[in-house]
Amino acid sequence: MKRRSTVAIVGKPNSGKSTLFNRITCSRKAITHATPGVTRDRMDESVVWNGVEFNLVDTGGFAVGNEDPLQREITERVKSTAVEADVVLFITDNDTGPTTEDEYLLKALRELRDKMILVVNKVENDKDSWDSAEFHKFGFDRMFTLSALHGMGIGDLLDEIVDRLPKRPQPQEVPALKIAIVGKPNVGKSSLVNNLVGEQRNIVSEEPGTTRDAINLRLRYHGNELILIDTAGIKRRSQTEKGLGVISSLKSLESVRHADIVLVMIDSTSDISRQDTRIAGEVHKARKGSVILLNKWDLIEDRENAYEEKVKEVRESIRFLSYAPILTISALDGTRVNKIFPICLKIEEERQKKIPTHALNELVERINNENPPRFQSGGTGKMYYMTQTGVKPPTFTLFVNKAVYFHRSYVRYINNQVRKMFTFDGTAVKISLRSKKR
Repeated sequence: MKRRSTVAIVGKPNSGKSTLFNRITCSRKAITHATPGVTRDRMDESVVWNGVEFNLVDTGGFAVGNEDPLQREITERVKSTAVEADVVLFITDNDTGPTTEDEYLLKALRELRDKMILVVNKVENDKDSWDSAEFHKFGFDRMFTLSALHGMGIGDLLDEIVDRLPKRPQPQEVPALKIAIVGKPNVGKSSLVNNLVGEQRNIVSEEPGTTRDAINLRLRYHGNELILIDTAGIKRRSQTEKGLGVISSLKSLESVRHADIVLVMIDSTSDISRQDTRIAGEVHKARKGSVILLNKWDLIEDRENAYEEKVKEVRESIRFLSYAPILTISALDGTRVNKIFPICLKIEEERQKKIPTHALNELVERINNENPPRFQSGGTGKMYYMTQTGVKPPTFTLFVNKAVYFHRSYVRYINNQVRKMFTFDGTAVKISLRSKKR
């Protein structure tokens, strides 16, 4: 697959990088907040302008003298991202004027100056335009003034970006398998991403809450295109304060809804908590493919005997995900991490599997003979036939005399019988009843 052109956004904290990213990508994937330094990891998103496609990358704020212990690593990530990019958008803040941080960043990236575009953000009226003139001191032949918040000047900037991009054939898009990783804060999600990708793409820290955005990473695995989504830790409602915590948790749940497969990470050194169950419940409600990962297995003593006990605990606490395979891993040292992608690809096959109508009707006939519906809500249900009406998840419609005559426990029984006969490992199965019209 030919490499898609890349455009990186760099600049000091709170200069509007994430607002510009959201504006260009027509999304709200990057968290924007008045607090400087909200974006710590890089985010990638595909953009098409005038028929030209490229990847836009939002980076963490490039700061000098910041007390954040992760700032040095953030700074190195910004540099490496800029080096890899074909075009670099150097974002400055008209409200602050040229700053020492701007000059420091220009010096750090001086070898990349030829592929940099100077962008002055927060220019919203004539006075702002006059004030922006002082940015000419940076020595660029041309600068672009805009308001990322209000969308002013974005088109001109995109025209310039497309003109500067290398002229290469655009790759043909193939639907990618979206794999989201969810779990409580500090359960090891970013460490797992780093291990799966094979490089330090996300910032790993013992401090809970390091990842604040849902981060998309595109990669290839044995000819398959995958999008790996690392999400912020989902906190209990009682522990979620107003502001960034709420936004991050909501974005994590949104990532579940947009994914194909969800990796539910659980700390194997702790008991299954209500929060673990709640997160797994969101995955089940979204009817996604799912894998339960018991992380930090390297810290478990007597692992051979502990395995059965831990699996039993998981199955009893998270009964609704009984179809999800359980894998013990260590995201830190890589134990069994190489099994994750093959399992995900197998589950995706299961989610797209189609069952012939005649096989489904044989099952309906068998259920009618072995365990027919009982009297319920004023009548006795009758099943006529079943057909598959969808995939991802596998969806079946059962035609009956009257849907109200079927208790939900009996519908679950039918669901289990479908799964027992046709497997559907790792994916939810949806069965809906349709009353026959008289």
